Amino acid sequence: MYKVAIVDDDRIIRKGLSSVIPWTEHGFELVGVGADGEQGLEIIKEHDPHIVISDIQMPFMDGLEMTKEIKEHNPKTKVILLTGYEDFKYAHEAIKLKAYDYLLKPVETSELIEKLKQASLELELELRKENHINESHYYIQQQFLKRLSLNDVTNEEIYKELSKVGMDPKGTHTAALYVKMDQTDFGSQTNMETVKDCIMEHCRKILDLFKMDGCVVNAETEHFAVFLFGSDLLADDFTGAITNVTREFLSTIQENLHTTITITSGRIYHELDDVSCSYREAVKAMNFRHLIGINQAYSIEEIEASECEEVAEQLKIEEDLFRYITLGLPEKVTELLENAKIELLTNKRVSLQEMVLFAVRVISLLFYESSKMAKNWDYTKFENVESRVVILQTMDEIFSEIKIIAVDLAEFIKKLNGNQKHTLVDKAIDFIRENYHVANLSLQTVAEVVHVSSAYLSNLFKVEKGFNFGDFLLETRMKKAMELFQKTDLKTYEVAERIGYSNPQYFSSCFKKFTGYTPIEFKKLK
Repeated sequence: MYKVAIVDDDRIIRKGLSSVIPWTEHGFELVGVGADGEQGLEIIKEHDPHIVISDIQMPFMDGLEMTKEIKEHNPKTKVILLTGYEDFKYAHEAIKLKAYDYLLKPVETSELIEKLKQASLELELELRKENHINESHYYIQQQFLKRLSLNDVTNEEIYKELSKVGMDPKGTHTAALYVKMDQTDFGSQTNMETVKDCIMEHCRKILDLFKMDGCVVNAETEHFAVFLFGSDLLADDFTGAITNVTREFLSTIQENLHTTITITSGRIYHELDDVSCSYREAVKAMNFRHLIGINQAYSIEEIEASECEEVAEQLKIEEDLFRYITLGLPEKVTELLENAKIELLTNKRVSLQEMVLFAVRVISLLFYESSKMAKNWDYTKFENVESRVVILQTMDEIFSEIKIIAVDLAEFIKKLNGNQKHTLVDKAIDFIRENYHVANLSLQTVAEVVHVSSAYLSNLFKVEKGFNFGDFLLETRMKKAMELFQKTDLKTYEVAERIGYSNPQYFSSCFKKFTGYTPIEFKKLK
């Protein structure tokens, strides 16, 4: 039923229009009658009618001025102006103000009813068109989020999609929130989509209130996403701003709509194209809603650092696991995980829930770290693995899921590197043998020469050669010193300088530890 308001300074016309027309019979509800433009605006602001019937010439505020105010309040409102012959000159102005139509006084009841029906029909067509546009817009947004979850979008496409919702993403930080309605059944009077639209609109207003750069994007069923951007904020300030916004989301929805939502967040990233990573992490975190509880806001990092810390501390495998993966050693990965499983099954002090959380933490970190060490690794074949892990019932099943992913990543890196790791160590050894005489020769210096990190090179020495960098450098220098003492008459300080030691006393100490003799004692052995 369409709401109608009448505004006319002529009491007889007001009374006549109010009583003569059978409003309900024709699908209308008369919500108010005013004697001038000011009274009319009060009625409009209170009842928000679909159609307003108004005289043009009225005291205090005429019909044209009121029409202008109505269109600013709600552009969709249809205004039908009534005019006498003497003020027909106002018709042109009425058209400029986008009044729906104007009728000449005295108005025939049948004519006015017909005009009201035409206006209501146009309102219905506009509503259908708007709904169709919204449905299309929502569908496009949903497809965008699907592709974002698969990392199947380019930086350009992310900019384009966000621009459609009025965003020009700027700044050094970006993060994604994933929101789920805790209630979906609102009875016969209200459908879920209507409530969801209201929730999304409240979220947009809160972003404006907090002056937070961001946008709300519709997802399927009872979900939607929020993308946030830190224009000029430091990382800690951006984290704090997200906490404040999510807290306000929760309280405002509960207080104003008498329902609740659950909000999860992904990590904060520094590049726009990483927003897909943050979104996927937020979606993953939602899988733990049944463990954390509804009407809560929590992050993927909180999930990863929750009760599973006890398991991580007990096993102490994460550092070795990622070292073996980085080096491309799938056999070592398998051995490590098998031993860890036996350890847990033996002591039996870890609950299934703690183990599930630990598994999700490890799997999430595998995906996160793979973006750094193996960007072309196809992690999509393990889509929704966290959802599967959550419902597993045995330690054996949980470790199996971790092992499948970890071994696959290690195999990929092994193929990626080929025999490069051996080549790298050999190159490093050759460089040390050629430059042992350089004072302050360090692991960092050698790592830079072979284009890897110092930590990575250190691991390669231990795994491939069985000794560390420092031991090899010491052995190389000491063997050269022994050769010089045997074949020349150089003094101790001269030998020290030739093999890279600027301090003769320190050299003498190292030499005795390595050979069991002081330099002077060793010379006498010639």
